[in-house]
Amino acid sequence: MNFKKTIIIITLLQVILPQNIFGNDDAPKSYFVKPIDVICDYPFDDVNKLAVTCRIWGLLKYYHPNVTAGNLDWDSVLINRLVKINEAKTAEQVNAELMKMIQTAGKYEVQKDDTWNDSLNMNVNLCWLDNSFINDSIRQILKEIASLTVTNHWYFFDTDWDTPNNTPNNEKDYPIGIVNVPFEYSMLALFRYWNVIYYFFPYKYLMDQSWDATLSEFIPIFPKTTLVADYHKSIQKLASRINDGHGFTSRSIGPIAANTVPSNNYLAFVDSSTVVRNPPEGSMLKRGDIILNIKGKTIQSLKDSIMPLIPSSNRRFTYRIFNDYIFDSMIGNGCEMTVMRNQQEITFQEPRKIIPDTAFISSPSKPISSDIFYLNLGKLKTKDMPAILDSLNNYKGVIIDMRNSFDRMAFFIHYYFSQTQEYCFSMVARVDSFHPGAFYKEELFLKCPDESWLKREEYTGKKVLLIDERMMSLGETWAMLFKLNGFTLIGTPTAGANGDIKSIPLPGYNLTAYYSGLGWYYPNGEQMQRTGIIPDIEVYPTMDDIMAGRDEVIEAAIGYINSNK
Repeated sequence: MNFKKTIIIITLLQVILPQNIFGNDDAPKSYFVKPIDVICDYPFDDVNKLAVTCRIWGLLKYYHPNVTAGNLDWDSVLINRLVKINEAKTAEQVNAELMKMIQTAGKYEVQKDDTWNDSLNMNVNLCWLDNSFINDSIRQILKEIASLTVTNHWYFFDTDWDTPNNTPNNEKDYPIGIVNVPFEYSMLALFRYWNVIYYFFPYKYLMDQSWDATLSEFIPIFPKTTLVADYHKSIQKLASRINDGHGFTSRSIGPIAANTVPSNNYLAFVDSSTVVRNPPEGSMLKRGDIILNIKGKTIQSLKDSIMPLIPSSNRRFTYRIFNDYIFDSMIGNGCEMTVMRNQQEITFQEPRKIIPDTAFISSPSKPISSDIFYLNLGKLKTKDMPAILDSLNNYKGVIIDMRNSFDRMAFFIHYYFSQTQEYCFSMVARVDSFHPGAFYKEELFLKCPDESWLKREEYTGKKVLLIDERMMSLGETWAMLFKLNGFTLIGTPTAGANGDIKSIPLPGYNLTAYYSGLGWYYPNGEQMQRTGIIPDIEVYPTMDDIMAGRDEVIEAAIGYINSNK
């Protein structure tokens, strides 16, 4: 395989990446191609004239040499044409405005790209060029531009891993007012966001709905967002459609706006019901209560209104964020509630209270029996780590709990159980900045920073890692490392959102949207996004577990270690 190879050395303070992480751009690339659902037919109508405008503006933005070089104010080019295009009654009128946009971009030189393969366009959709209302002159020009290799590719999008959370470059902000959002700026936000995701989001093929269809769906919505609150809500709904746990926004409302206390300590989902697991101090709630109504709203109506705003890769993660929101923003502030308790509906006034920011009730690191050691990363102190690790060979089994914390300490602990100096721990799909919309494969290798770590006596007991849906992004990477080094994973699937977080500046006083900018996979290419890290043994809470105050995941881990499996 012609994968690129990147070696990563992780120290206590930082991730060290070689300056030439992209290697030689002339080296053969193995491309990552996933077919996507597309819309080809764009006959002339009020929605399609704007959809085609969005696609043409984005194609020129990322492929036309004068635009990619930053020689034009490309936002202004769009803004100056939008009103006339929106008011146009015929295809001929729209084509005239689109041709002016193309001509504004300037001249270009067509050169044959021998390194490019048309089949790689499966990651994008160019069939609309032959099946839309645009005329033959525009069609021919756009096909030529789409075939170009992008040489000035750093202006609008920087893929340098020296700044792994980098922002797409040179995107202008616009003060849109406190109350009213002009049509041109709401459409600019939609067009900018849609095209960044279209060309640079590696997980388009995993969306619930075709990104083409999402554009057509939201075009009638954005012109109606004349109020700032509606504008922010529409951005949030649009961002949720990429089905990415990293797809949040900086001005979110509802479940992402609150600085929520993690609810897993207090609430659980059992058979799609929100159930009280551990009532906070001073609460009228009881263990096992099923929440039916909050502030006069049924729990189902709250789900219907809140869940569409939650950026999420999978359903269980959505439920977790929903629980966080209703617990911290509603229950924590005091409210009237109705619950099902012992088969009876009970209504009461829940008092306002201060809720400790506790992720999960759990024990400190200690032996939980004579032959099993429990290691809680959320409560492990760095100074205690060497002595604890050196003692593990006295136990037949070790349980590492990552449900509370998944910081960088996990990396060093995993090397205690690894006997490999260097190994491939992930395959990534990285943006080909010379051909926006295409992604190439690259293998990532870990190299042990201290060879003395590998000289420890190998641990031969049973190794268990506890995981759940709170683990996301870097936490999922650490879980993958343990899995690759022989650990049995027990719990629930993780959040399913991995890859470095990138941001998209949008019009409106520092409004920003985010997304996963790097496709992240197991070394063999197996999917992790949306599915999450799947436990070897899946364990979900039951009403019996909750009523008994049990940690069902720890109990399952103990049972596994004591079994003959």
